[in-house]
Amino acid sequence: MRRSPEGEQSSAALAPYSAPTYSVPGGAYAAGPVPLPPMSGGRNVPTFMGLLNALKRRWVLASFLGLLVAAAAAVALWIAAPQGKHQVKALLEILPENFGPNQQSDNNSENFKSNQMVLIKTRTILNRVVQDEKLKDTQLVKGADDPAKVIEDMLRLRWEAPDLMAVVMNGDRPEELKVVLDILCETFRKESSAKEKLKRQKDKDMLVEARDKNQRDIDNIMKQGKIRGGMNMPVTPEQANETIKDLNEQIRKNRVAKEDAEIKLAALDKQTKAGEAELASLVTKKYSDEEIEAALLREKDTTILGLQADLEIAQARLKERQKIYKDPESPRLLEAQADIKAIIDRRAENTSQQRADVEKRLRADRRERIEEALRLRADERTVAQSNMSKYAATLSKLQEDVEVQNRNGADVFKQFRELQPKIEEVQRLEGQIRLQELWLSSSGRIDVREKAQIAYNHNQRQKMLYSGMVGIVAFLIVLTLVAFLEWRTRRVDGVDQVVNEIGLRVIGTIPAFPSRQSIKTGEADANQNWRFILNESVNSTRTMLLHTAKTQNMQVIMVTSAMQGEGKTSLSSQLATSMATAGLRTLIVDCDLRNPSMHRLFDLPLAPGCSEILLSELDVSDAVQPTTVPNLWVISAGQCSNRVIAALAQGHQLESLFNRLRGQFDFIVVDSCPVLPVADSLLIGQHVDGVLISIRQDISQLPKVLDASDRLSLLNIPLLGAVVNGIKTDIHAYGYNYVKQLPA
Repeated sequence: MRRSPEGEQSSAALAPYSAPTYSVPGGAYAAGPVPLPPMSGGRNVPTFMGLLNALKRRWVLASFLGLLVAAAAAVALWIAAPQGKHQVKALLEILPENFGPNQQSDNNSENFKSNQMVLIKTRTILNRVVQDEKLKDTQLVKGADDPAKVIEDMLRLRWEAPDLMAVVMNGDRPEELKVVLDILCETFRKESSAKEKLKRQKDKDMLVEARDKNQRDIDNIMKQGKIRGGMNMPVTPEQANETIKDLNEQIRKNRVAKEDAEIKLAALDKQTKAGEAELASLVTKKYSDEEIEAALLREKDTTILGLQADLEIAQARLKERQKIYKDPESPRLLEAQADIKAIIDRRAENTSQQRADVEKRLRADRRERIEEALRLRADERTVAQSNMSKYAATLSKLQEDVEVQNRNGADVFKQFRELQPKIEEVQRLEGQIRLQELWLSSSGRIDVREKAQIAYNHNQRQKMLYSGMVGIVAFLIVLTLVAFLEWRTRRVDGVDQVVNEIGLRVIGTIPAFPSRQSIKTGEADANQNWRFILNESVNSTRTMLLHTAKTQNMQVIMVTSAMQGEGKTSLSSQLATSMATAGLRTLIVDCDLRNPSMHRLFDLPLAPGCSEILLSELDVSDAVQPTTVPNLWVISAGQCSNRVIAALAQGHQLESLFNRLRGQFDFIVVDSCPVLPVADSLLIGQHVDGVLISIRQDISQLPKVLDASDRLSLLNIPLLGAVVNGIKTDIHAYGYNYVKQLPA
């Protein structure tokens, strides 16, 4: 058995423990626990300092997002704002070449659109625009030597959609430009429509002439009697093909059915031969002892059934004795084995005596089944033979019909081979003629979708000013939004917030651990100074805790937190180590059964530990493990299971464990689960002297800490206070003379 920390075996459990009562005046650093005031509704409204503290935690993210959104907003406003002078824009719709119910793909659409961008700037169009009566008194015509050239230089063309071309002009006189643009678009539409209709009329005349010629050829062939048809002869090639296709499908089905019948017939013949052979071999067939015994069991022979029951009883007796007697040569085991052998011998003797009668019955039963199967196969063979003959006759008839249809179809194909191209050509020409007629009845491929519209532009200075203002506003909005979202998490900013808003007394603070990168790259003296600050902070917390424990007669302290990742395990190990170095016999009990980590901190095995003690599978003294730190022992968590959690809920084993440990150690630190995720801490807290809550700055959330504290208080679990870790400290503020290393 493993020795206890005092070098002797564990003593019996101590008397049951009753939690002490408290009547200590309140205060942030009072000796006893402080009642928790409820958070007021006003604290749900963000203050300027609250938002500022929240922004400090996310200033890198907020600055990056703010700059990104501000730049995007400024650029978007700059691009969206009008450029330069006033802008006038009209929209021309370029219709596809073919439209209507028989619309086809337009292979020349891209070429046509490219041509229109050139044709709209031709001198013919521009000169007609300048000569319009509406423009003769405008400054554009009067003040320019070549007004057509001026209009050409001002025109800007771009595609706003696949079929929409924007015609744009920029200038200082938008009203004149609007008139010019309307006249230009209408002139271009009329000119394009007139030329398109002239071309379409010529194409239609040519198509009508070609259609009439082909129709005359078809009429001549019909008159010459080249299309003939007998009574049973298909009229069209499609009908001939469909008839032959149906006949071939029937041939295929009958051939498959005939082959299936042949296969089934062959299988029946094979099965018949096998049955006859087996029938002949029944005369000399011998049956094994197992088959004879199985037959007797099926026949429910009383002797065999009795011997079988005796054998099962003897075998069960042998198994029971094997559990008791470990020596294979034990007389009791040999006696049971002899009984089993005697029963087996009697069963074999009985089987031998009845073998002849049983074999006779088995042969007769098997002969009857084989003869019945042979009769059934003979009937099936007759049916299969009849089906095969029927399918063969049908197949022969269908093949003759196919030959006849092939001869008729050849005549039909020959007749239609001459006429079909002409019929298809007439149909194609008819479609093109209808398309040309649709075009001639339309207004053309170019249409004015939207008349000229004026977009007044602001000056560049205002544009720059507005873009800058929008960027600044967007940046401030993003900063405020990030700060508000971070504030909503209600993370702990510092010690004052824990005292004032939660009402917990703070018995100590632990500085934040530097990052690994800073430890690697930092100066050795600075890192050493930080370690001294950490040790002194832990020692200060230990002093406050020991003072409270002394005044309140406390020995078992549980360390917990509201949620995971708030430093409770680190705090437990640091406090226990500090107490051990101060000369106190200290024990750490890892009651974080679901997610244990204390064994990894001290490089100890996970099991056996607290879980095995709760299940009464292990003595307390066997679970206590020494560490490399003098005066410090650890009980690991052990292997957790549903049984362990059930035992934890009962509480008897846990209370007995703590009562037994009180007499062996000066101080016991219990590392437990977080309060909110699971109920383990609430169960454990009812058996300890006091609870210490670990709060991590910038990580812990005030509502969750308050919820955890309320749950503990509702169960009358004494709250000693909180330790805030992760405090941002300046090591130089402590003074070099007080953080430098002292001699041993």
